[in-house]
Amino acid sequence: MATTLGEALQVASRQLKAGGVPRPRLEAEVLLSWAGGYGRPGLLARLDEALDPNVAARFWPAVARRAKGYPLQYITGRQEFMALEFKVTPAVLIPRQDTEVVVEAVLARLDKVGHYTIADCGTGSGAIALSLAHYLPNAKVYATEISPEALEVARYNARALGLEGRVVFLQGDFLTPLKGLRLDALVANPPYIPAAELDRLPPEVRAEPHLALDGGPDGLGAYRRLLPGAVAVLKGGGLVALEIGHDQGRSVLELAAATGAYRDMTILPDYAGRDRCFLAYRREE
Repeated sequence: MATTLGEALQVASRQLKAGGVPRPRLEAEVLLSWAGGYGRPGLLARLDEALDPNVAARFWPAVARRAKGYPLQYITGRQEFMALEFKVTPAVLIPRQDTEVVVEAVLARLDKVGHYTIADCGTGSGAIALSLAHYLPNAKVYATEISPEALEVARYNARALGLEGRVVFLQGDFLTPLKGLRLDALVANPPYIPAAELDRLPPEVRAEPHLALDGGPDGLGAYRRLLPGAVAVLKGGGLVALEIGHDQGRSVLELAAATGAYRDMTILPDYAGRDRCFLAYRREE
C-alpha cells in the first residue's frame, strides 16, 4: 500500500497505464495534485511526504474512474483553453486544442481594439465566446446554447473570468435566439460526428454530451442549418468561422458555395495538418 505521495504516484501510474491511459504518469500527477490541492510544482517538491488519508480517499477512486476511461477533465472539473481556465462538467463538451485554431483564426482577422458584435452558437462551456471576449476587449459577444445545464456552466465561467458583463448568454437552438441581430462574426463548434460512428468513439469521448457530438447521418447536419441561416444575421462582409471534422472540408465548402452567399471561402488545418476550420465572408449587400 502506498504510504508517501511518491509511492502513490508510482502505483497510480501503473493502474492508469494498465487502463490504456496514454500519459499515465502525467495524469497521475494531475489527479494527485487535484485530490490534495497541491498544484503540480508543489506536489513534485513533496514526494517523500506521507499520503494523507483524506487525500487518498479522493485520489484512489479518481484513479479508478480514469483507468476505466472516464475523462480526466470531468474528474478535476477544469480544462485550459486559450491560456484561460474553464470549469467543465458532463453537461458540456470538453474544450480541445483543435478548437483554438478556430478562435485564433477569428482573432487574426479582427482588429484587437475593434468594436465588434460576435456570436458563438452552441457555446457549451463558453470557451469560444469567453476567449473572444477576453482577447477582444471592445467586442460584444452573444452565446447561444440549447442546454440549460450547459448555460449554467458557461455563466459560471464568465463570472470566474471576470467577463460576466461582456457576454450575453441566450438559451435556444443555434441561430434562433439571434434573430434581429447584425453580426460582424459568427463562430461555432457544432456537432459533426456521423451518428453511426458515435459508438466507436473512445470511452472518454462517449462520456461527453451526445447532443454536442451527433452530427446526423453524415455529420453535416449542423452545417446545412448554420451556413444558410447565418446569412440572415451576418452583416455584409461579416466573418463566419466553423470548426469541422478532419475529412469534411470539401463537403462544407460545397454546402457554403450552394448558398451563393459567401466569398473567400477557405479551410484551415489544425496542428496535425487535418481539416479543422471553415472560414468565409458574407457577400456584401
